[in-house]
Amino acid sequence: MKILYGITKGNFGGAQRYVFDLATEATKLGNKVSVLVGQGGLLKEKLEKEKIEVIELSTLARDISILSDIKSFFEIYKILRRAKPDVFHTNSSKMGGIGGLSARLAGVKKIVFTSHGWAFNEKRPWYERLAIRVLYWKIILLSHTTICVSENTKNQIQLLPFISNKLRVIRNGIKPFSLLPSAPREMLIVGALGELHHIKGFDILLHAWAKFIKHHGAKLVICGTGEERKHLKDLVEELGVSALVEFRGYVDDARRELLNFDIFVMPSRSENLPYALLEAGVAGLPVIASRVGGIPEIIESGINGILVEKENVEALFSSLMLLAGDKELRERLGERLHERVLEEFSLDKMVSDTIDTYE
Repeated sequence: MKILYGITKGNFGGAQRYVFDLATEATKLGNKVSVLVGQGGLLKEKLEKEKIEVIELSTLARDISILSDIKSFFEIYKILRRAKPDVFHTNSSKMGGIGGLSARLAGVKKIVFTSHGWAFNEKRPWYERLAIRVLYWKIILLSHTTICVSENTKNQIQLLPFISNKLRVIRNGIKPFSLLPSAPREMLIVGALGELHHIKGFDILLHAWAKFIKHHGAKLVICGTGEERKHLKDLVEELGVSALVEFRGYVDDARRELLNFDIFVMPSRSENLPYALLEAGVAGLPVIASRVGGIPEIIESGINGILVEKENVEALFSSLMLLAGDKELRERLGERLHERVLEEFSLDKMVSDTIDTYE
């Protein structure tokens, strides 16, 4: 098949990793694959290293701009008419909307949209959340199939009219990767990976951390960049914990360094089915995570990790205390999470099920 993947931003977050994995694996299966990227960046570089064609669309950006979005619509339409893909698989709401409409008008036989997160879960006025829900409804109507990466993702949208038969749950998948050996250390290391945005809840983690280090000698390492970086660094200073918190910034292939953590924390306010959590599972780390989105579909609290309610500083603090004081529990939770991720969240299954939707 000729498959064209489309995504708005060219950084390398979860949605971009999803596109990269599908594009590279679909190519290995003998398909002719191209990727349409709104703004070039690390995704473009990684794809080109794999000899996958990248079509850069400079007019397309995440923020709304009527003039630029109209230009992007016509550019995508021209690309689709010229490339004539059998499948156009869109990712992100902007690409799903503009790209989906362009694909319908261009006569693309199969339009697939993957939701990597519903923006109506973010903290917004009710009327904005309603407008965004209507927008997603239209995007799903434009697609022939919409992939939801968790049951929770599907449940949040399936009651809208005329779309239930378009929704299919295909969970994110991962394959084992090489891990660097852990470095010698004198204290407990707690780690977190992710973009530094409000929705990731790192401010909640820092408040819990300020309470935790009154009882334990430990260090918190946060890998990632984003708009909240300055705010979080200011909060660290305000809480007086700067000596025991390290903002490492962007780390290329940070997952390889996961064995340098004793505990992995994901304090998000909202998630779908995060790759970082699957990576922590491959590394066999004990995890504390928020009970949001698709996370409970990976973590069974007390069995292979610990779940806490979102924005609950006390619960996060108590969970850190529990794991810090019990190495045997850390090892048991990490081993069970490792087993579950490898058994139930394989990349091969994700790719196979996704290719099936293209038929």
